[in-house]
Parts: sequence; structure tokens; C-alpha cells
Amino acid sequence: MIKNPDISIIIPTLDNPVALGKVINKLNKQTFLPAEIIVSDSSSGNEIENLVRETNNKIKTVYLRQGRAYKYDRFIISLKSLVLGKKLLPNEKSGRTYPYEATNLGAHKAKSEWLAFLDTTTMPEDYWLENYCNILKEQETEIVFGVTKYLAESKFQKLLRASTYGMRGHETVPGTLIRKKDFINSGEILKGVRSGGDIEWRNRVKSDYKCITPTNISLTYSYLPKNLLTAAKKFFVYQLHGARLNIQNKVKDTYLAILLILSAIVIPQWNGIVGWEESPLYLPYVTRIYAISLVVLFLSTLFINKGILRNIPNSRSLNVVKALIFIFVFIAIFRWNEVVANWVEESVWYIPNITKIYVGLILLASIVYRGLYFPLTNKVKKTYLFPLQWILVGFLGLFLDAVKAPGYVIGSIVSPFTKKIN
Repeated sequence: MIKNPDISIIIPTLDNPVALGKVINKLNKQTFLPAEIIVSDSSSGNEIENLVRETNNKIKTVYLRQGRAYKYDRFIISLKSLVLGKKLLPNEKSGRTYPYEATNLGAHKAKSEWLAFLDTTTMPEDYWLENYCNILKEQETEIVFGVTKYLAESKFQKLLRASTYGMRGHETVPGTLIRKKDFINSGEILKGVRSGGDIEWRNRVKSDYKCITPTNISLTYSYLPKNLLTAAKKFFVYQLHGARLNIQNKVKDTYLAILLILSAIVIPQWNGIVGWEESPLYLPYVTRIYAISLVVLFLSTLFINKGILRNIPNSRSLNVVKALIFIFVFIAIFRWNEVVANWVEESVWYIPNITKIYVGLILLASIVYRGLYFPLTNKVKKTYLFPLQWILVGFLGLFLDAVKAPGYVIGSIVSPFTKKIN
């Protein structure tokens, strides 16, 4: 049985004192008060520290300074480390910590047996801790994951929510309750990444610990981007950070297939595009080189997965085979009229505009999927989607998928070479 003083709340934060103040006030209203709140801060200023010092809380609040943010700090420190061979120069500011790193550091400083994770943008319901403690007792489990619902106010935020998170609750690290020793023994959350580490950590602990994700929503998130540019920037950066992690592999493979399809269209036509031998960009035997490269890609992936990484689960060879099959199907359709019908329009096998029809059908299917199927499975109301709103939702979903594409493609290329963390 978990008693009241056994829980430490860990809150990583960066330059958001207003949101942190709201979270602390909400924690003071919990029906089951924790023993302490640990604020792990790497803000550029002292506003967070002053807030913690001056706020009169029912709960003991501990302030931890974890670096100090400045513009391009992580990049500058990494560049200096590469050039000079050391992390920091004498008297140099350490820069910001990413949220996962701040969470790990806060966990080590915690005095309680149990840890509960939050962040400054996730608001817990008043009964959150009480319910989770009851689940631990009744279900005899080791970890209870957070369940967060995403809120929206503006028209754009509602469109964004419908095309991404929907109206249902999502399993999250914020809200999670776990023993301190179990969290540390799990290997903690990955350092050095800004996003995706929470997914990787949840996937990892599910295989080693008894975990439960409640059906009831206990947390809400109300800080979705307010415009298209901000949303695009966020999704682009986050996906790049998650590219090298062993997560979302099916999606990564889909994007790799799309990339290879585009290359299969452009590369065989390359010399015609650049002007044949007269151009300095002319590449002799470019089609043969491309075909050989695909074979080498498949064989090297097969060798790595079945040889070097044969004892590591989640082999990617089958996914690569599927991607190659999809590519060759597309090439077959692309060259159908040339090879099968020999460009004879009177032939029964000739299909006018076959490539345009094929691409159009794929695009239409994608819009229907992103605008209807995906939102409905995420409990978006039909009254919001119909009669025409689903089209906007679909186009926004496709746009965000395109924005995330570089991260997915990079992740698909490097993931066969990335060992699963033990």
C-alpha cells in the first residue's frame, strides 16, 4: 500500500513560469498530496527559481538548476566538443538540458520511494494521484502510465487536433507513476534527444515490468501550436530528433518506400533531364547503378539483421522486402503503356494517363485516410468532420506528414544499424 508521503513529483521546465505556476497550484488541490515537488529547471533566466522560492505551497517544493539555456546552446557545445575535444570551456555556461535529461536528474534527487512525472504543459486532474495509487493497490502492478487528452480552443488548434491526436486519451510519460528504483534500473529515459525518448522508454519498460494504462483520462494538454508555421516547425524538429530511435518503424518504412518510388521515377530519367553526354551532370549507366544499389541495400540490411544483429529483436529485413515490392509495383504501373501496350493507343492493354490515375488514387486515398478514418478512430466527432471539414483535416494531416518526412526517411535508413537498447 502506498502512503501519502511516498511520492515525489518530477517537473522539467524551461522558460515557462506561468504554466509551472498553474501546475503547482493544481498539485496543491490533489485529493492525495505528494511528499515533494522537484522542479528541474534549465531556463535562460531566474523567473522559475523566483516562483518556486516565493510560492507558498502545501507541498515541499525543491528547486534544481540543471544548466542555463541560451541561443543555439546545444549546437554550440556539440560543435566545440567536436573541434576542441572537450564539452565545455572554462567558466562556460552548460546550456539547457532536454526534458528527458531534466527528468532523469530530478529522479535521482527525489527522496521518496515512488516517482510521478509531469511537465509544465500537462495539467493533472484533482484525483490523479489518488486514482493511480488505488490502481497500484488493486491491480498489483509496477507502473501506471499517464493518459493525456489534448485540448483545443482556436479553429486551427481544432483542425490540428483532429489531424493528429484526436479526442481520445493518449498514453504518456507525464502522469506516469513508478518506483524510483524501477525507473533507475530501467535505464531511465534516453539522453541527447528532444523527442521520441518517451515512446522508446515506454516500449522498453513494457517488456520488463508489469504496466497498466488506465482507461480514464487524468491529464490534459492545452498548448497545441496556434498556427501552421509553429506546428510545422515543431513536428519537423521533433521528428528529426526521433529519427535515430527504435520507434515508429512501420511509418519509417512507408516513407522509405515513398522515397525509393520517387527515386525510381527520377533516376532512370536522369540523363534525359540533365541533357545526356553534353551535360557535366551526365552519369553513364545510371539505371544499372541504381538497380545494383537497391540490391546492395537489401543484402546489407539482411546481413546486418541476420548476421551482426541476429540476436536483436525487431528485424527490419521483411519490411525492406515489402518496400521493394511496392517500388517494383509502382515501376510496373509507371512503364505499363511502354512495355505492355508498346504505346499503341488502339491496343486493348493501353491505359491512358495510367500513372496520373494511380498517383491520383493514392492521393485521394491518403486524404480520406487522414481526413476521415484516422480522426474517427481517434474519437473526433462526426459533426465536426462533416460535411466538408474532413477535407481540410486530411490536407493538414498530409502536410504534416510531408513536414515529418525527412525525419522518417533518416530514421528508416539508420534504424537497421541501430541496436535495441538493452
